[in-house]
Amino acid sequence: MVLIRQSKMKHASNGLKNISKNVVKKKLSCFIITMNKSLESVQLDNNVTCHPFIGQSVNAQILSHVDIQIQSNLRQGVSSRGAHYTNNKSVSIAWNHMQLWKKLAHTEGSEDYLIFEDDAYITNHSIKVYDELHKSGLFTNNYIIKLVNGYRMKWLGTYELVTLKMFLVNNIQYVLKKCTCSTRQNFFNVGAYVIDKQASRILLDKFFPMQYHVDIYLHYTGYKFSNLFVVENDVVDFSGRPSTHQSAEEKYQRIFPEFKEQLINIFSSDC
Repeated sequence: MVLIRQSKMKHASNGLKNISKNVVKKKLSCFIITMNKSLESVQLDNNVTCHPFIGQSVNAQILSHVDIQIQSNLRQGVSSRGAHYTNNKSVSIAWNHMQLWKKLAHTEGSEDYLIFEDDAYITNHSIKVYDELHKSGLFTNNYIIKLVNGYRMKWLGTYELVTLKMFLVNNIQYVLKKCTCSTRQNFFNVGAYVIDKQASRILLDKFFPMQYHVDIYLHYTGYKFSNLFVVENDVVDFSGRPSTHQSAEEKYQRIFPEFKEQLINIFSSDC
């Protein structure tokens, strides 16, 4: 369920691809990925309303797009890498994000999407941060801006990102950082992010066969082929509900695959 409240958050040009300084005001559309068909729209300001985007549960047609080996792993309840899908729900989550990328890729004109998952506390604070970033001129084309990060190795992630801009919104300090290399960690969580049309087309182009959790896929693809930004200090808060796609048993089963994934990241990093 999407919750609305006042923000309670605490105070707190290197390698850019296809970036120019000509700032053009873009249309911003907002969607909430949910399975709740009774979820209502949330109006953020006079120009932006977040509309529910009703996702699909996994089915045979969706599974047919998953890598053959990973389909086999899913049937056996095993995982060879921590980045790979955990279960059928993780497949459907990736599929539903992809459907919004597809929708954006086929829009007319210049437009950005602000995408939330339905456990976000949604306020107009996200719009204010987006407007502040857009005015900076640091990006006008081919970008993904993560409004929540979920570092698992913050001490590495903080140093592996290039700081581009510090700014205040409602007396809260934020730092915009740019991912310019294959970092030793993945930036987890796609609970809230902004994406433009060109980046959505790139994500679509490299999406099949489906292999990775959507947050990891967005990181792997975004840093190489788009401009992947993260905002220090999460812009939105979350309800704290348990993961919808990873039970306690599955989490235990993934300890070794996740450790293996971390080693892959450490040794393949080009930072």
